Amino acid sequence: MRVVSRLSGLTADTIRVWERRYQAVSPERTGGNKRRYSGSQVRRLVLLRRATELGHSIGQVASLQDEDLRRIIGETTQEVTRHKSIYDAVIEDYLAAVFRFDVQGAEAILTRTAAIVPALKLTLEVLVPLMRRVGEAWQEGALKIHHEHIISGQLRSLLGTLMRYVEPAAGSPRILVTTPPDHLHEFGAIIGGFMAASRGFEPIYLGSNTPFEDISDAASESGSALVLLSIARECSPRERESLRAGFELLSRNHEVWVGMPDGHQLMASNVPATVFHQYDELDRALVDYKSA
Repeated sequence: MRVVSRLSGLTADTIRVWERRYQAVSPERTGGNKRRYSGSQVRRLVLLRRATELGHSIGQVASLQDEDLRRIIGETTQEVTRHKSIYDAVIEDYLAAVFRFDVQGAEAILTRTAAIVPALKLTLEVLVPLMRRVGEAWQEGALKIHHEHIISGQLRSLLGTLMRYVEPAAGSPRILVTTPPDHLHEFGAIIGGFMAASRGFEPIYLGSNTPFEDISDAASESGSALVLLSIARECSPRERESLRAGFELLSRNHEVWVGMPDGHQLMASNVPATVFHQYDELDRALVDYKSA
């Protein structure tokens, strides 16, 4: 209920009253008799909140269809469902739980949000901004390695859960996702896996620090159409040459995509791969690949 309250901008008491008195939404109940809201029900609560903010009483609008509610408030579906401040509140709650080592509470925030937010919206409006916040906290010295381990572990778990519940269509292309040898920061790879899954791919996630020979073997044996690698840190000249040789090895038999920070030294090495610096670039490439 707390997550639904955050996402909809309504108090828990208001949501309960609207359900009981006006049948505004009818969430399912778990075996423990707890409410379970769908993404469409949360979006409907947002529509109803917007309508009441414009002066309509809940009694007047609770029985209307979503399309009628949109006409009343004069906005499109995309505009109505874009509530970044609400998602920011969820991110704030999550990071606060991590910083006070409330591991179970942090995980509950992620899993509950994932249960009611569509996969693509979860990735682009919750997880990608979360990673930006994590990067900022890291640069400021507020995020320690133990915090990073908590977050990466929970995101790995969430990716596994997403893959169990978001079944790719038969024949969906597979994409193998990992980080190169000696690269331990896997946030970018995990987000890449989420983005691929939300765009209809079947990600094969290997974790971090995978030797190039093993990446090549796994890609071949799994029938992965693409290999997506993530690089977060800077590299010495010797390591850059080693990475370039590894990309050469992979590119002989596989299409290689690499995510790395803008201005990374590897860019001067003319790597044999498609390079992305922003998540939205990767997202467009995934869409283009599926439509080709």
